Amino acid sequence: MSGTKLILIFLLAFSIATVSFAQSGKDEGRRTLSVNVIVHCPKNKIVTKDNFEFYDSGVQQEIENFAPVPTGSQMVLLVDNSISLRVEPVPLQKAALAVVDELYQDDQMLVVGYNETADIIQDMTGDLGKLQLSTSKFEKKGFPKLFDALIAVSDVLGQKAQTGVEKRVIILISDGYDSGSQTKFIQALYALQDDNIILYAISVPDRTHGALLRDKPKPTAVLERLTVGTGGTIVPIADISSGAKAIADELRNNWYKLTYTPAGLSTTNDRRLLIISREDDLQFRTKGSQPGRFRPPE
Repeated sequence: MSGTKLILIFLLAFSIATVSFAQSGKDEGRRTLSVNVIVHCPKNKIVTKDNFEFYDSGVQQEIENFAPVPTGSQMVLLVDNSISLRVEPVPLQKAALAVVDELYQDDQMLVVGYNETADIIQDMTGDLGKLQLSTSKFEKKGFPKLFDALIAVSDVLGQKAQTGVEKRVIILISDGYDSGSQTKFIQALYALQDDNIILYAISVPDRTHGALLRDKPKPTAVLERLTVGTGGTIVPIADISSGAKAIADELRNNWYKLTYTPAGLSTTNDRRLLIISREDDLQFRTKGSQPGRFRPPE
């Protein structure tokens, strides 16, 4: 047999093997996953997995377990300390204090202010007095490296997952503007989604007034994508009193854990997650997507 024919046979066999591997790899690396679900329903209504449909990459999934999580939350209050933030120190302190004052007895919070660096103002604690005092210690200076700060605090909360902490939350007071982070936006979002962290945003007026920014989303789009992408919501700082209470009540009363093993899909790329309610009086919210094993180059 000639060398040319051997090469052709080898290439044909390699092509067949590659196709077979790709097809058989559709469920490759299957493992059980958990996602956070925020549920709003009439008072005293019992919600089960029969009340909704859950889709991963457009494929309906079998839900293995769905139940409320009644424990306290581990939170990071992450506050923009930069000089150009369009909120004066007193209203900023009041907003942070409003969030702290709504904590439940078994909640714990880490308070972090960020500009060019992310600085711990108060270590993780449930001591309300210490947390209240920390809200008076923000010092506005420098420029906001938001995406770097998100990576730093997501690492802290990610470590809490190893100890069995279910509810991991970031409450961000910001306009969504980033200046000079080494981290790209999508990397910060992936980190939150990987660690099942819900982000709530207390939004302040956009210092850029809607200007286009190179290589990153507009600040308002940053807040929207971070909250939708993780299952959180946005509360305007003008509505902080009612908004802080709504966030605390949601974390306490509306947090569920959904468990499933992805089937009928590839876990290589990002996958969209979707919950469809079967009843008009039930509303479900979860993270917008699940990062895949493959991450596109930045």
